[in-house]
Amino acid sequence: MDAEFDYQWKNLPSPDIEYNENRVNEFLKFTKLDPLDSVTAKYCLDAGCGNGRYTYAMQKLGAVRVDSFDLSSQAVERCRTVNPCATVLNLMDADKSLYPVYDFILCWGVLNHIENPRDGFRKLAGLVKKSGGFLHVMVYHKDTQKAYQTDRQRWSHMTMEEKLSLCEEKVKTIGGTVHGWFDALNPKYNHSFTVPEVIKWFEQEGFTRIKAASKYNININGWKRQL
Repeated sequence: MDAEFDYQWKNLPSPDIEYNENRVNEFLKFTKLDPLDSVTAKYCLDAGCGNGRYTYAMQKLGAVRVDSFDLSSQAVERCRTVNPCATVLNLMDADKSLYPVYDFILCWGVLNHIENPRDGFRKLAGLVKKSGGFLHVMVYHKDTQKAYQTDRQRWSHMTMEEKLSLCEEKVKTIGGTVHGWFDALNPKYNHSFTVPEVIKWFEQEGFTRIKAASKYNININGWKRQL
């Protein structure tokens, strides 16, 4: 899967991941956060950054610094065009000895693709500043994933040519991009959740001001209460 993840970021461009004002607007739309409260002049982390499209958004919103990491070396290579300090790292290996606590952490579409999402969330929560830091996560909604099940079951038995052909057919019949469909079908793990389930994670890790800004996927953020 890692090799195919690299393939995706190296060979499947998409207008949805280009660095432009649309990424800033998406960030604001999906998080529904006031950037002055959460990002501007803040120390931020893009955990599972992909090519850094939202690293770019946070930079444009005035973050004092954005750290970025991803499992894919090809994704990180792309991210380094906007953030030279981006690094290759597995989320589960991120800790305070490598990364300090942050004012704001974004984890976009990552937790649903790791073996134990709850452990990953706990890892993120430990990197959030205890006195007033924000965490925003996006994960798959349980009600939206049935449409992908059949193709995901077929995926591991297909050649790369067949996978690309399937993605192209999905674009023609449903919409989206080849990059987006490949991203949805390729990962080994594709966990999905309910809004109350993810809200409970935030509560268990000591967050308040928890806000669900859901659309097709689940977008939830919370503020770390002062101790």
